[in-house]
Amino acid sequence: MRLTRNLIAVLIFLSSLCSSAQNAEYVFRNAKDSTRNCYLKIIPEGKIKGIVVRDFTNLPDTSKTGRFNFTELCTENQYLTLFTVTTTLFPELFVEDTVINMLDEIIEEVIAEHEVPRENIFVGGISSSGARAFRFAEYCAQGKSKYKHKVKGVFGVDPPLDLARFYNSILQHQQNFKAGMAWEAEHMTDVFNEIFKGVPDEYPLDYQNASVFSHGDSLGGNAQYLVDTDIILFHEPDIDWWMEERGCSYFDINSYDVVAFAVKLRELGNEDVEVITTANKGVDAEGNHKCHDWSIVDEEYLIAWIIDRTTLEE
Repeated sequence: MRLTRNLIAVLIFLSSLCSSAQNAEYVFRNAKDSTRNCYLKIIPEGKIKGIVVRDFTNLPDTSKTGRFNFTELCTENQYLTLFTVTTTLFPELFVEDTVINMLDEIIEEVIAEHEVPRENIFVGGISSSGARAFRFAEYCAQGKSKYKHKVKGVFGVDPPLDLARFYNSILQHQQNFKAGMAWEAEHMTDVFNEIFKGVPDEYPLDYQNASVFSHGDSLGGNAQYLVDTDIILFHEPDIDWWMEERGCSYFDINSYDVVAFAVKLRELGNEDVEVITTANKGVDAEGNHKCHDWSIVDEEYLIAWIIDRTTLEE
């Protein structure tokens, strides 16, 4: 039985009053390579309830204080946080199983060592990291995990979910983009041409097979494999900001995918898909308004969401 939201909030508050001990450990599976195939574990003391996995481009530096508290909330509530780096490609979008296989191996390595309950695997991230989380969940749901992993819940913060939509946005509107969107469009043109060897109209199935979700497929492409997975998504579709600061239309922002993805999953029968839409909440490290930022996440609500879906031993 799931705990009530009020009870969860009380438990989080009480846990935050205590100084939660934790251990951080970096692991480089190839001693000669510190750029990939490595991970950082933040291990709570005592019995571990579950694991929260986040695949990054670089491992966090534990000697520095960050802007956010989500890792601390995970530790306080007895979740092991696992940061992984599986590739040197930026952005990595998990378009091939070979890279996902490495994440599968790392998760098994950590679960086995720390006796993490296998039924409580949560994955998530922002932007491409969020897309990778959904791709891993789909990989597991398709029965591809060598260790029979199943993802209990996925959280995504403004992730690009349909790569065909993403590339068509660039092809149609790149001339309007500003600042980070202009740089991203130029970079992603090279990335997509390298991965797919052509545009979505020429290779529609290749794009569909590599995407979390596909607008053009009646079952949402790979989204159909997430019917039994609990999902929460955060986005900030402040179109005035996107237009003025980035030169974007609705079609050009990830919110276009996020909402359609959620609607399709509900249509397919997933009764646990939640979309959190924020306004004027995104702020970058310099204090400037920025919609595409982890700051749009209500971290206490997110850890409550995870707790609410955790299977506890009787």
